[in-house]
Amino acid sequence: MSERKVTTDALETLGTIIDESQKRDAIHLAVEPVIAGQDFSPGSHITVTNGVAQPSKPGKGIGIVDPFLTENVKKGERFWFVMYPRKVHSLRHVWSHPDFPDEGGTTPQDKSVSEEWLRDFISGSDCPDYDTVMELINEGILPSPDSEYYANGGVYDEEYLHFNGRDAHGEIPPEFWVHAEIVLNKKLTNRPQYFSCSC
Repeated sequence: MSERKVTTDALETLGTIIDESQKRDAIHLAVEPVIAGQDFSPGSHITVTNGVAQPSKPGKGIGIVDPFLTENVKKGERFWFVMYPRKVHSLRHVWSHPDFPDEGGTTPQDKSVSEEWLRDFISGSDCPDYDTVMELINEGILPSPDSEYYANGGVYDEEYLHFNGRDAHGEIPPEFWVHAEIVLNKKLTNRPQYFSCSC
């Protein structure tokens, strides 16, 4: 019978130069879907803030871009962030079943922080007010006021967060959509990078 320990040996030494005493193993690594704050190549060292990845020096961040990707990640795309080994405080298996509610979700504090971030960003941007912007994202289209000048109110699609008859210009950073998902408590498949208008 093998004298090999039942505990995971490889996880204890992953990320270091190993010697001949190490044997074949299987490991768990913590992963999280995140948004690229800039272009990355597979295995790039990163740090993550509010769900958005930024570059870091090797060993100074908290993990790497999915090293198994066969192409680069473009700014705004989602990818698996792989945390450095031995950094998680706890690791457990989580299961799901349609008869049971999923664990997790966002807390009121998360929503409060994200709403504050969005309000600050919107108030400093060339776009309509917070309630109008969030209504458009949530509904996908703004209702038309009586005037033809405001026909179709606004449209939210893959390319633009578009407002008719109101000023709206400028770039929308990836962080915006992380906070919008938290506040609206839903996944947003459209993540346009620009405000636009027809005024």
